[in-house]
Amino acid sequence: MTSRKNSLAFNYNKQSKNYFVLGGLAQLARALAWHARGRRFDPDTLHKIYPALTGFFVVIFYIYILYSSSLDQYYIGHTENLEDRIFRHTNSVSKSTKKTNDWIIRYTEEFESRKEAVSREIVIKNKKSRKYIEWLISSSNSHQGG
Repeated sequence: MTSRKNSLAFNYNKQSKNYFVLGGLAQLARALAWHARGRRFDPDTLHKIYPALTGFFVVIFYIYILYSSSLDQYYIGHTENLEDRIFRHTNSVSKSTKKTNDWIIRYTEEFESRKEAVSREIVIKNKKSRKYIEWLISSSNSHQGG
């Protein structure tokens, strides 16, 4: 076996009846399954344990700002699956935004880790300023040419 990055050898563990892919791919699959069941894991930790996987996949985290015209309110959040999260906000699945279903996305930022996204979300929320949120949105629109 040469390097972890190029290794696709399988090892079968009879006690747990799981296949383990040397190089960390099975661990990644278990971590993703763990996360899909509503539990959190930080991919940064996985990259520290298996640095060869860093170039193997990319996970992007987002902070986003939604706006409801009927409530005239903004909502700030973070996610790694923006489309799914917006769907849940607009279909009354999310407790905090189920009062209405007219939420539209007004602003996003991308981050390489959940930690960075959460930190940025907290910074925006701690401003407690509608003017700051509207400034972020307008400055983003002016950079995009719209």
